[in-house]
Amino acid sequence: MEHWVEVPPEPAELTLTWRAPEGIDDRTRWAVGVLSAEGGTPRFRYLEGEEFQAANPGRTPAQLAAHGFRGYPAFQERKGNGKIFTHGVLDAFLRRLPPATRTDFPVYMELYRYRGAPLAPMSLLALTSARLPSDGFALVDRLEPASTACDIVIEIAGFRHRAVDPAFLRDGAELRLVPEPTNAHDAGAIRVEAAGATVGYVQRLQTRSVAAWLKDRDVSCWLSRRSGRMESSIAFALLRMRCREKALAA
Repeated sequence: MEHWVEVPPEPAELTLTWRAPEGIDDRTRWAVGVLSAEGGTPRFRYLEGEEFQAANPGRTPAQLAAHGFRGYPAFQERKGNGKIFTHGVLDAFLRRLPPATRTDFPVYMELYRYRGAPLAPMSLLALTSARLPSDGFALVDRLEPASTACDIVIEIAGFRHRAVDPAFLRDGAELRLVPEPTNAHDAGAIRVEAAGATVGYVQRLQTRSVAAWLKDRDVSCWLSRRSGRMESSIAFALLRMRCREKALAA
């Protein structure tokens, strides 16, 4: 695959998501918290009330708890609604990544199609999602609809449910993003296609921004890599967005 991240994301906040362990029928990601760096002081808080409902339509905190969610290990203490954590917040999430001082750290970053200069913490977390194979947590950049340029590696939601000819799914294969307004579950859904076959969807937390980009920006997408066993495999795509030349000239 020849495509690399040229314009890394620079998010002000990231959404902490959680996927239930294998054995639970519903393994769609839940939005459970927000990591914010606005104002210079990193903060973390759990989603509650209407904000939780908006991020997880049709689902309830009781269902989340029934699936086994007990909070993020570093932020177990929850005293009252709206508690905000400020101590050691970035470190708690950066510990999910290999130390940047390791000699093989550049190899790790190549998994996320990056070969550039060291990234700021929020950019690093956005690009890698701070994902570990040992738990269901991941940080998701909801992306900025008004952004003029961005490269990011995204997880292809629902990939494990698709039986697609492997010939279409070589690393570097070109993917197509197609809005699906007739989707019975989500009118804002955007499907991911390879050679005309559906291989999954853009994560729901990112569809609003990607839909805006598709209207008036140049958006390209390629399969980055796959991992995991066939029945529980996951796939990632490199998504690239740029302003169209006419827009820049205007």
